[in-house]
Amino acid sequence: MEQKKEIEVLWTGGFDSSFRVCQLSRMDVIITPYYLCNNRPSEPNELNAMNTIRTKLLNDPKTKATINPLVYVPVESRKTSEAVSDAYHRLRQAEYMGTQYEFLGVFALDHEEIELMVTGGGRIKTIIEKHGALKEVQDEYGDYYIVDKENSEPDICELFGHYHFPVMAYTKPEMKKKYIEMGLEDIINDTWFCFVPINGKPCGICNPCRCTIEEGMIERFSDAAIRRYILAKNSDNKPGEA
Repeated sequence: MEQKKEIEVLWTGGFDSSFRVCQLSRMDVIITPYYLCNNRPSEPNELNAMNTIRTKLLNDPKTKATINPLVYVPVESRKTSEAVSDAYHRLRQAEYMGTQYEFLGVFALDHEEIELMVTGGGRIKTIIEKHGALKEVQDEYGDYYIVDKENSEPDICELFGHYHFPVMAYTKPEMKKKYIEMGLEDIINDTWFCFVPINGKPCGICNPCRCTIEEGMIERFSDAAIRRYILAKNSDNKPGEA
């Protein structure tokens, strides 16, 4: 009997990575999700989201995949790579990116082809295309993108060249439509994205919240969070300020 394909996924409980887990759940594959701890205030929310979503998918009769238990990777078990760290710091001098891309890049060295969720409207896609190129790959488990190493700067290859990017062709509204088509609309509200929740709800001002709002998912936020977002945005745009 042919062995099932195992697909490793970096899962945070967020909208994008949960979408990919849901998508794969409809296929006859083995999903192995990894969560890399970063000591964020939102970690309990993220772990709770993943547990809730995994339980729902395991109880869904339409699920075909084997969904392995979440592999929790604590901070103290992280490896280091001078090459990845140097590439990250050189790129960060020119482009803003979160600190997670350094330790994720090191982790990917031992997990070649692990899936990282970068959307079509995301900052990382823009950075890769500014300093290199992407290449689409046709696949029966969902098309994905990879870094085109022949046409990309060495630092891009070092930092992002070990991933598959399976949701890069989607925007958040397009993923929402797919959630609904899969009959998994209820899971949307189980996902979590905010790094610094206020009273247990998305803050509206951290980078993931801003991206979620600006990519068309403002309905996920309370009125208070939207007000905080507007105030922060206006502050960003004051004349004379960086």
